[in-house]
Amino acid sequence: MRIRDVSMVPPQGGYVAKQCPVRAQNDAIVPAVPISLSPELERRFERGRRFETDVVTDLGIAAPGAVVVEGRTIEELERVTELAVARRAPVIIGGRLQTDAIGRRAGKPDLLVSASGGGYRPVDIKHHLTLEYAIPGRRGLPSLISHFATPAREDAAIDELLWARKRDDDLLQLAHYQRMLEAVGIAPDDGRWAGVIGVERQIVWFDLDALIWKKSESSHAQQSRSTMDVYDAEFDFRLDVIAAAVGHKSDSTVELLAVPVKVGECGGCPWWDYCRDQLESGPGDVSLLPRVGWREWKIHRDRGVNDRAVLARLDSRTARLVSAGVDVPELHRLVEGLPEETPVRELSVVVRAKGQLDRLEQEGVQTFGDIMQLDPTTASYAGARMSSLPDQIDLARAALGPEVVYRRRGFTEIVVPRADVEVDVDMENVEDGVYLWGALVTVRSEGSPRSRYRPWVTWEPLTADVEAENSLAFWTWFMEERRQAHGRGNTFRAYCYNASAENTYLKRLGLSVGLSDEVSAFIQSEEWVDLLRTVNQQLMTGGSSGLKVIAPLSGFRWNVDDPGGGLSMLKYDLAVSSDDESIRSEARNWLLTYNQGDVEATLAIRNWLEGGDGRLPSIESLDPSNFASGVTS
Repeated sequence: MRIRDVSMVPPQGGYVAKQCPVRAQNDAIVPAVPISLSPELERRFERGRRFETDVVTDLGIAAPGAVVVEGRTIEELERVTELAVARRAPVIIGGRLQTDAIGRRAGKPDLLVSASGGGYRPVDIKHHLTLEYAIPGRRGLPSLISHFATPAREDAAIDELLWARKRDDDLLQLAHYQRMLEAVGIAPDDGRWAGVIGVERQIVWFDLDALIWKKSESSHAQQSRSTMDVYDAEFDFRLDVIAAAVGHKSDSTVELLAVPVKVGECGGCPWWDYCRDQLESGPGDVSLLPRVGWREWKIHRDRGVNDRAVLARLDSRTARLVSAGVDVPELHRLVEGLPEETPVRELSVVVRAKGQLDRLEQEGVQTFGDIMQLDPTTASYAGARMSSLPDQIDLARAALGPEVVYRRRGFTEIVVPRADVEVDVDMENVEDGVYLWGALVTVRSEGSPRSRYRPWVTWEPLTADVEAENSLAFWTWFMEERRQAHGRGNTFRAYCYNASAENTYLKRLGLSVGLSDEVSAFIQSEEWVDLLRTVNQQLMTGGSSGLKVIAPLSGFRWNVDDPGGGLSMLKYDLAVSSDDESIRSEARNWLLTYNQGDVEATLAIRNWLEGGDGRLPSIESLDPSNFASGVTS
């Protein structure tokens, strides 16, 4: 709900609801000087524009009666769109909706697709995947799909093998267009549906009223919200933020509503340097910690925990109790003033949840005096539904401690699953799919371990068939290596560092060539090890635990300059598209060397971890009282 007069706020596009409110606030006061786009980001934008052009061309050919809106001014685009709507064009491409002066909205959806009962539904074109393979036994969003020749939602059908990918940015932008359609009176009456066209080149439909967003509020049960609910709250909040910023610009006594918080979009924001100076001052803001998002940041801030040093000084034992659902503040109230030597079990007559008493005893809280020793600041998190609080305290200590990496609490030794035959796997992909699978085979069962690297790569235009052929060649070899190892009586394991992407593309391969059961069975077996998960379960850094961070700790170095996924995208474009043969050859060699480095790095981390418990300190060795100034002594 809005709390300010927003009539002076300029109409906002769909991006603002998903954009950091601090950026919207700063832009309203002093628009930032645009930052120079990195080559990687410029490439992504360019390929996105090219993809959108290709999709629009295909739609214009395939969709009967499609109208392409053209014009030189906003007014002209709005007028041509209105004419197309009046003629009931089945598909309107590039239309611009009339500005919503009351709602302060402006927007230009990529497509408007007519509904059978009247009105139009918004569709956006996005250069990314919109579908994923359904996982048996789990729940996902239904994949309601229509095609270019029959684009309407009424013509869509559900594919039981697939789920729709819920991408927050996409859905919030579509909700923006939905509100604009409602404002001009051309939204359908039979539900709020909107679509996304991804690299699969199909329209995937989303119900914007479906309760697919989770919201935890205090001690209340977890609530579900729709995309429209979330959009309205986010958009209205940002209108308030901008209105306050406009007022602050003319009167500095007007209080601003947003303060910097580290979020995913910071790296590409023109205000990042400005915000970073504030976030990194002193011990640093709590949002600098991994997996501490806006919700967690707000919970900390509401309790006066504004930097990592304060968080690091919270009591771990109290945090574990609170995160387990023990109502420590209520226990404080119950035992205050009573004999300290009284056993905790005496509370059984007033505490209904006997599990709370069991948990107290597990943490060594035996008497009323022990209860009163529990930290009241940490106890104030009771009811906040933040089970990760103990982990966040340790992450803050790791971030401020003198070492780079620590063993997690309770881990006296580091366990790394090993095998006689080990295969490290890494794939390289672009928006259209996977073009390279690399494998490093290490035989450890015969004297000194020996390793060999082998790539499966295609430099052909990356169609679904080309990708499947190359990936199937890798998979066939992979399963044969496994079979031969078993045949020799050897144990076998394969490793990947953050296997989520590899799993996605392996499942995609399985579905395309009829090997879904085989692929799923292997991915779910103990022979497929996500080494990132192994690292995160036992170690913490207080920051990133990515491959490029952890591998150098083992002494590993890549044989290419500036190894990274962004640069690999640029190299791929040169490898497949350059007219200069020498440039193509250099780019291909770089990519193969980079991929080999990734699998060698995974092996290096594994060797480093094994027996590393003696080298790596425990997070429990850090004294919380040393964090008064954000550093340890």
